Formats: sequence, structure tokens, C-alpha cells
Amino acid sequence: MGRIDILVNAAGMGNNKMVTDQSNEEWERHIHIDLSGVYYMCKAVGEIMIEQEYGKIINIGLIHSRVIFPGGGISAYSSAKGGVMNLTKNLAVEWAKYNITVNAIGPAVFETELTVASIEMDGFMDLIAAYCPAGRLGKLGELDGIAIYLASDASSFCTGQLICIDGGWTAI
Repeated sequence: MGRIDILVNAAGMGNNKMVTDQSNEEWERHIHIDLSGVYYMCKAVGEIMIEQEYGKIINIGLIHSRVIFPGGGISAYSSAKGGVMNLTKNLAVEWAKYNITVNAIGPAVFETELTVASIEMDGFMDLIAAYCPAGRLGKLGELDGIAIYLASDASSFCTGQLICIDGGWTAI
């Protein structure tokens, strides 16, 4: 097997359903894709990184593992992403001795294919404006700098962190 120096885990899906409107199967699907998928990738790639004694793992988390989305409807998604953050911290502790850093990026709501349905809902943008000091959604390219940092040797002493890119949402 060849070298793998960097892994970026960006699994995610949403359904905008309240707990009482969500089937058990939908909950399980969120956990399977959003959390277990990250676990399985970290495990498989981590074994290679341990052998080579070097690696950078960047998991895409969510700010809602720190703050709850006021509109509701993302309990499965945010719970799974909260699990991603705890997995990130645990792997950071387990694998630091192998010169492997494991961190997470915690974006707020960004303009993506995943968020189109939410953005189009009545009142959604008013909710964003009320809770995000920047008063807007994140835009394409605004996660690039932190991803480049975490993938570089400049971040060699940064591990187990959730770095929120959220327009100030978690600051309030």
C-alpha cells in the first residue's frame, strides 16, 4: 500500500425533520453516513498512517456540536456530527504518538447543494441573520484556508481541535 498523508472526511446528509417526524431508519442512516462513515475511513487510513508514522486527518464537523440550531430539525445530523467531534478528540489522543494530527473543521451553514432546501424555506435567512453576527451564509472557498493550514506542517502541534468557521455564531 502506498503512502496516505492527508485524509479529509466530509460525509454529511440532512433531512430537516424534527425528532417526532423522523423514522428510526432515518436516524440510523444519519448515524451510519455522518458518523460511522467517518469512523471507518479514519480506521482504514489511520492504520496506514500509524505504519508510516505521519498523517493529517481533517474531519468536517459542524458548529452545532457546540451550539444548537435554533430552528430545530437537524437533531440526527448535529448528533452525528457531535459524535464526529468526540471521535476526532479520541483519535487525536490515541494517535499523537505516531505523529498523526486529527482535527475537525466546524462550519456554520454554507451555500451548498446540501443546504438548498433549507435556504428556500420561509424565514430561514431571517434565522441566520438573527444568530450569525456576520448575517449571512458561508460561501464557497471560505473553508479553504483552514483546510490548507490543517493539512500543512504548520499545524503539527494542533490536534484534537474543532475549529469553527461560522461568521461569529459560536462567539455569542
